[in-house]
Amino acid sequence: MNAFLEFVKRHKFTVLFVSLGLVLAILFFTIGFWRTLLLLVILALCFLIGYLLDQSGPDGIKEFFSKLFSKK
Repeated sequence: MNAFLEFVKRHKFTVLFVSLGLVLAILFFTIGFWRTLLLLVILALCFLIGYLLDQSGPDGIKEFFSKLFSKK
């Protein structure tokens, strides 16, 4: 077990991206390309909202969307 953890520590990004690729391949083959793409977009939006809430609370979300939709 110790050797496995040492391997993961040395090759963390390789393990991370191979795991990510495996999950994406499983999703593509089980639910299809478009549903997987929609799932990834929803997850990205939820991550963005959670990140903004962690950084600056509800005001951060208001500021982000006001910058996004402001006319300059």
